[in-house]
Amino acid sequence: MKLSIKSRRESVLRSLYSSQNGLVVHCSAVEEMGDSFIFAGIADAGKSTLANKLSGIMTVINDDMNILEFSDTGIKVSTYFTQSENQGFHYLINESATGILKAVLFPVKETGKDSFLELLTDKGFIWKNLLTCVAPPIAGEDHLFPNFLLMIDRLIDAVPFYSVHHNLKDPPDRIAYLLRSITQ
Repeated sequence: MKLSIKSRRESVLRSLYSSQNGLVVHCSAVEEMGDSFIFAGIADAGKSTLANKLSGIMTVINDDMNILEFSDTGIKVSTYFTQSENQGFHYLINESATGILKAVLFPVKETGKDSFLELLTDKGFIWKNLLTCVAPPIAGEDHLFPNFLLMIDRLIDAVPFYSVHHNLKDPPDRIAYLLRSITQ
């Protein structure tokens, strides 16, 4: 990674975590009419697959890393990552797209049945999953760790969490329908 890019990322992390204004999350994010949804989780869970599937229906903000910024109007989902920073990897990035977070979804690949949502209420399970995809404070910034934990707790209290069981054979309209049902 280029030193200038690493420095910029560390600056963003330091700023967000010291001010308690937001988190950087390894997730895909999509937006429609101001509503955003993130697909968060470990590698190969299906985050980018879902974003790619929805790209013809909804606007993809970024299918790899996004920023969640806390404000009085909700949690804004955006990205500061650019295509030039990805060093040969291809990601879907739309720097001008943002939206207010409506739900966090943990992808689960499904084969035998149609895609569906499962509301998650176990805070311990949600914490465990978030810790696998929310960027911790940078090395040497241990004093920011309590802020990091407080912001994860704040996120959990602010929006609903779901498992999105997605069948790869389901059309994009099915997944979009499920997301839209969250906001109704």
